[in-house]
Amino acid sequence: MKFACCTTVAPGKTLSEQCAVIAAAGCSGVETIIFPDTPLEEWQYAVEVATTEAGLETVAVILGGLALYQPNFPAWVREALPAIHEIGAAALLTPEYRAQHPLPLFPPYPLPHSDEQAHVDVALERLNELVTKHQMQLFLEPLTQFESRFWRDVETVLQVCQQFNNPNIGLALDFHNMNITEADINASIRRAGSWVHHVHLADNNRRLPGQGHIDFASGLAALRQIDYQGWYSFECALQGDFAIELKQVMERFNQSEHT
Repeated sequence: MKFACCTTVAPGKTLSEQCAVIAAAGCSGVETIIFPDTPLEEWQYAVEVATTEAGLETVAVILGGLALYQPNFPAWVREALPAIHEIGAAALLTPEYRAQHPLPLFPPYPLPHSDEQAHVDVALERLNELVTKHQMQLFLEPLTQFESRFWRDVETVLQVCQQFNNPNIGLALDFHNMNITEADINASIRRAGSWVHHVHLADNNRRLPGQGHIDFASGLAALRQIDYQGWYSFECALQGDFAIELKQVMERFNQSEHT
């Protein structure tokens, strides 16, 4: 199994410090994030230095601050994608990430306006063209009804992937999100099949796997059934010593591969 960790949850004041801690925990990859105001050349240099020093691979870069429901495709994304590709990473995104107000409590949940959905559809067409041009991977992540009006379950994003039928585009599944959105996590994984290109690890309480109640053993078994060969990236908080706790989870996961 290939393990990575998101810098947003790793201790450290600098990217180099975070990468060092992630490597010390036993991960071989790192996932990070950029925003519209990120100076890309400086960011590229910082990532290359930090990952080289730590011996890590840059696995994925989250495009933060996106609002694809707005009329114009974000110009900064056109520059960000080749920059991400140059450091050997995939891009990861969702159309909207923000707290919903009012908070949707019961289904059916409110849908976005048709004009906003149309803007997202146009943006996805452009993204499809760009990742094909740059021959890079793009991961699309379903969220929850509390964080977005778009992509609130695996099936919705699976249909997007199937629509484009582009081998460069696939699903990023998050166990925490699936615990909220899916009636059966394992059935959703099997349904998604080869479209699963990336996996986020977080328990139901957004803590480290094993610090909540999600049945990861059966989830990992479902991923083995679809022959998932991608990265497992920790995107969660944890209690206790970062490196020790992370190592213990990775050991348990690796042991489950052989049982």
